[in-house]
Amino acid sequence: MNNYTKTLSFAVLAISMTACTGITDVTSSTSSTVDAVTPDVTVNEFVSKRYVAIRNEAAKGAGENLEALAQLMGEKDSRVFARNIKTNFDEIFTNTSSPDDIVAKIEKYNATVKG
Repeated sequence: MNNYTKTLSFAVLAISMTACTGITDVTSSTSSTVDAVTPDVTVNEFVSKRYVAIRNEAAKGAGENLEALAQLMGEKDSRVFARNIKTNFDEIFTNTSSPDDIVAKIEKYNATVKG
């Protein structure tokens, strides 16, 4: 009976360790996906989640979040994109109530530079 108890305890322990690893793997892959710029992330979701960082980088005219935003918006030159947002910072970030507003203003002022 003692061997049976040891075997049963070992089996339960092994199953528990396997389950923990599976949970960790799923959690790790899920959390890294949220932070990465992937094709399934919409521009509005990205702006919503990274608003503070985008605003701070826009004031400086450079940063990794602006580079990612440029990529998501299909801009070829992220430096020109970031410089344009800095130039139009007040127009873009004043009186905005949602990510949609910010994206629309970025598109408007970016089109002005291109067009």
